[in-house]
Amino acid sequence: MHFFKNLTTKQRIILSVLALLLIVDVVLLAQKYLTNASPVALAFSHEATSSRLAALNANARAKVIKSGYAYYKFTDRQQEVFNSFFNKNDGASLVLHVRRENAKSLERAFMYGFLFSDDFFANGKLRREIEKRPLISADLQNFDEVQLAFAVEKDSALPCGFFIYTAAPVSIKACTVRDACIGFDKRDSVPLFAFAPNGGRVNSAAPAVDFSGASLSFPTQNTRAAVMPRITVAFQDSQHYGTVQNQLTTEVNAGGEKLTIFRVSDVHEYLIQASALSNPFSLFEASDAVLLLMTKNEQLHDEAARIFTPLVADPGLIIKWPQKNWRTADYELFTWDRFPSVLLIDTRNYSVQDDFFKRLAFFVEKAGYHGTLVSDEELRAKHGFNAHDYRAESLASFFTKAEAENFLLNERECLLRDLLLANGIIVKNENGYGEGKGAIISISRESNEWLRRRLLAHECWHGIFFTDEKFRNATAAAYYTIDERSRNFLTGYWRSQPTLNYNLNDEYLVHNEFMAYIMQQSVSEVAQYYVARTGWASVQNAMPELSEYVRTTRGTTFEDIANVFNEYAFDNWGLACGRTWLIR
Repeated sequence: MHFFKNLTTKQRIILSVLALLLIVDVVLLAQKYLTNASPVALAFSHEATSSRLAALNANARAKVIKSGYAYYKFTDRQQEVFNSFFNKNDGASLVLHVRRENAKSLERAFMYGFLFSDDFFANGKLRREIEKRPLISADLQNFDEVQLAFAVEKDSALPCGFFIYTAAPVSIKACTVRDACIGFDKRDSVPLFAFAPNGGRVNSAAPAVDFSGASLSFPTQNTRAAVMPRITVAFQDSQHYGTVQNQLTTEVNAGGEKLTIFRVSDVHEYLIQASALSNPFSLFEASDAVLLLMTKNEQLHDEAARIFTPLVADPGLIIKWPQKNWRTADYELFTWDRFPSVLLIDTRNYSVQDDFFKRLAFFVEKAGYHGTLVSDEELRAKHGFNAHDYRAESLASFFTKAEAENFLLNERECLLRDLLLANGIIVKNENGYGEGKGAIISISRESNEWLRRRLLAHECWHGIFFTDEKFRNATAAAYYTIDERSRNFLTGYWRSQPTLNYNLNDEYLVHNEFMAYIMQQSVSEVAQYYVARTGWASVQNAMPELSEYVRTTRGTTFEDIANVFNEYAFDNWGLACGRTWLIR
């Protein structure tokens, strides 16, 4: 105050004018930010916070948009976070939660599109005319509320905002950035319809999605840098799922391939990897579907481009999986979606498979070699198996002994050890290796399709046996239930085949193989399977009396025990003898 009194009149006037101008600037600046702030907040799926979008016209500043266009822009900070999210997650979708505010309105049209940097002048002002571009359109008469997701194109400029057009009064309840998605999810009260960057029209009644535009957002082949997406499908619940003889099924037309899905009451979502299909980026149709959504896979390569992280899959899709979609030339690694601690390696041929598992086969299962590390020279002249299965305990013992004896393992055995460690099936400890959780099984592309189907069923049953104690107990009960002569025929058959040479002193192994040889084919095929083997010269010479017994009884004792296993498999998992998969 004393300072102001000492000023001349002229100085006081100048100072007052400057102060007034400063106040005006502050008011104008505040007014600018207040009037440009939209009531719509932008949120990101990985963050709890949100911030308001910039409003570019009066409609965008309104809580309820009566009709016409509304234009929204990301703030500088939002743009920075959006770009980071897109790069980190290999894509993004912008989801609008729209609510119709006047149920009586006869107007229904709604559209939604992106804004890009070239829609603005250098000073940041929106151009008066916006060029044509892909849009999402919806008929709001069908919804009180709806979520509309628009995927961003992967090899194009990133959006810096969006606009809507509405003929009916609406409000934007939420605006969220999430991982890229295409399809629909109608399970919640507010349904989601998600579109590729080429846009489209909402058809709430159609049980179909056109994934042809998904190639604009997702990788179209598996490489060291990218992995093809996944498709998740779910159906309306049913009061009845059938019986083991007549199970409820639903057909899916997946780009021209017919998939049969076996319905199970406790399985609410079915996963289909895009790389399992011949034409994943095309029209999908699934009757009764309430969810049909394509989303990204996580990055599935380690630093050395070796495959340690498995693709999640139903075994039924593995049988005819296009080999061109494998992530390596020699093998592909999967994990069973129903039993995630069971890994599966599908190999290019028997030679690759032998490199992984042949020495293990002798160490774990072959009579006269149990617990022995067989040399490469001796292995060369011997047959392992055409398919393999090993539990965590056996795997840990094998690698512990190799380390203790400084035994030189081959390159693929070392790779096997590392991927088992990466997936927790074995663990490193002070004594070498300990058992973790799970098992590993393997089949090969060198087997023809019918044999792959049978071998896969055989090995998958082993996988469940390794990881489910109740199933092991049920198997033991069945083993001692079947009549003694039939049981002796089966063990005698194994003994008569030099390529098998199971260690029959191992009760755990005997029970496991007994179960798998019964359950590897459908019940209707079991009796004939064993009758046919009585005609083999090697079997007839080794067991003439037992072979005659099986022929006389027509293998019915094996069929009877197969029916017991069949009911157990259906009651517990919705599976059946000869079928360890839910998708065919």
